[in-house]
Amino acid sequence: MPISPSKLTLYPGGSIQSPEWLALRRQVEARAGGCCENCGVKNHALGGRTAAGEFVQALPLGDNGLRILWPRQGDEAWCRNGTEEPVVLKIIMIVCTTAHLDGKLVDHSLNNLRFWCQQCHLRHDAHLRKLEELERAGQLPLFAEAR
Repeated sequence: MPISPSKLTLYPGGSIQSPEWLALRRQVEARAGGCCENCGVKNHALGGRTAAGEFVQALPLGDNGLRILWPRQGDEAWCRNGTEEPVVLKIIMIVCTTAHLDGKLVDHSLNNLRFWCQQCHLRHDAHLRKLEELERAGQLPLFAEAR
């Protein structure tokens, strides 16, 4: 998830590359077992998303005698999930990020951090992005939650 430069200083050590933040991120990822804590998709998995948003694993293209060949990101390739019929989908790589549940970037306690794929992170933050958009436009809702 892109982070505006003005918000980077809110992270431990003042950066998402600081040893303090990276240590927290590793703890959150370890707790999650390397999978999205919301939908369960594995970090760095290769596959596609169906129209319903479900992640489906990519099928290998074959092998060259030395290694298995996989489709590249952006290509269309066959994907299958379990026993379902294979479908052709645009290939993506899942990248899980560390999300703040409250969206405020100041509470870095482990109970406020989640390891989520981009789709789950975006869905969770949608209402926060909408509020920020309204604030920029000068149109706060009458009964807006205190942030």
